[in-house]
Parts: sequence; structure tokens; C-alpha cells
Amino acid sequence: MNNQPIIKMHNIHKSFNGISVLKGIDIEVNKSDVLAVIGPSGSGKSTLLRCLNNLETIDDGTIQVAEDFLTTSVNNKAVYADKITQKRILSRMGMVFQQFNLFPHMTVLENLLEAPVQVKNMKKDEVLPIAEDLLHKIGLFDKKDAYPSRLSGGQQQRVAIARALCMSPDIMLFDEPTSALDPELTIGVLNTMRQLAEEHMTMIVVTHEMGFARDVASNVIFMADGNIVEQGNPETFFTHPQEERTKSFLTNMLK
Repeated sequence: MNNQPIIKMHNIHKSFNGISVLKGIDIEVNKSDVLAVIGPSGSGKSTLLRCLNNLETIDDGTIQVAEDFLTTSVNNKAVYADKITQKRILSRMGMVFQQFNLFPHMTVLENLLEAPVQVKNMKKDEVLPIAEDLLHKIGLFDKKDAYPSRLSGGQQQRVAIARALCMSPDIMLFDEPTSALDPELTIGVLNTMRQLAEEHMTMIVVTHEMGFARDVASNVIFMADGNIVEQGNPETFFTHPQEERTKSFLTNMLK
């Protein structure tokens, strides 16, 4: 097991319209770790993921992925790497959102083939066995020629995960992937994510699924008001939380 952090985020600051939403966040994630990020709405969890994946820019701080720096801090201001470095960093990460964002005019299989062919310039014949293997893995090979509108929300989200995996990322980011799903549809998505964890995929998961965080995560972070209030391994975090804010949040979530 490699104990070198594959992700390091140091002193991350981010404001929207003068309102500070990330207030000096520090995170390190080792290869094969599963980091669960929990907390109330508006605590900055999703923004943190979007900053890591360059969907939002930060005001100050350092973001390092493997040996590459996405940002460095110069005079209390984030300075971004050149476009080639940014692209190399982003190619290492796959992201799955609350909404499935599948292309409605493409079949399930076409959705998986699109990015490797368009972004990585791979030949369709190269990608096809990878895509078909992933559809077998998530139990949806029989839906490969179906359009997204014919799938349940849970099936669409599993396809969205497979689509991200088709780019062969080193790291998977999940932004509340089950929050738009009914409870019975959530199970299939969480099982797919558990399987990834068992295969040692490095993952950061923003989630309100406390059972998943407790059973699958190697580390849990509780965020509130743009700060990390508490963090630790799941066993200690859930059985002996130290901070009052954490205790009250967990009491509400585990009712």
C-alpha cells in the first residue's frame, strides 16, 4: 500500500460574491483511500470537490494531485498551472454528480464510448471491450442499447459511474451520488461504489449515507460553515465524536 498522498489540498479558500464558503481547508488522501465528506447543506462539501476537479477556481491555497500542482499559493493568491498540466491532472479524475447528466440522445453504450473517443482520441474498437466489461460489472450489460430515458434513476447513476470509469481514472469523485434517488434505487449505486472501494480505487465521496461512510470509508471528514470541524477513522468518528457540532449532526442523521 502506497502511503504517499495522491491528493493534497492545503489552506483552500473560496468565496462567492464576498461570502467565504471554504475557510482554509486542509485535506490529504492516500492512494486507495476512501474519504467520506459529510455535513449539513451549505457547509462547502460540494464546492470542495468542484475546486479539486477545477469546476470552480479557488482564491488561495495549494492543490496537488500525484506529482502535479494544479495550484500554488503566491502572495496569498492561487496561481493555476498551465493548461497542459491542468489537463493531465483532470484526466486522472472521474466525477459523478447528483444528477446523472447522461446524453439523452445516445444509448448506454454510446454514452460510455463518447469521452474516450473524443477526449483521449482512442479508437472505438479499443474502448468497446472496456465499456462492455464495465456494463457487465455494474449489472447493466443487457441495457447497453437502451436510451437513458428507459432506465431508472439508480440504473442511470450506475451508468454515469461506468462512464467515468471508462476514462480509466486513478481517482473517483462522487458528489452526493444517491441524493436524487429513492431509497430502494440507492442500494445498487452504493454496491457499485463498495465494489470500487474493494478494488482499491481512490475515492472522495460527499454523501449523506452514514452507513456507507461508516462501513466503506477509511477516513471521515465532517464539514460545517466552510471548515473541517472533525475528522477521523469511521470507527472512532461514529462511536466517539469529540465536537458538539458533530454529535448533534450525527444524532439527527442517525435517528
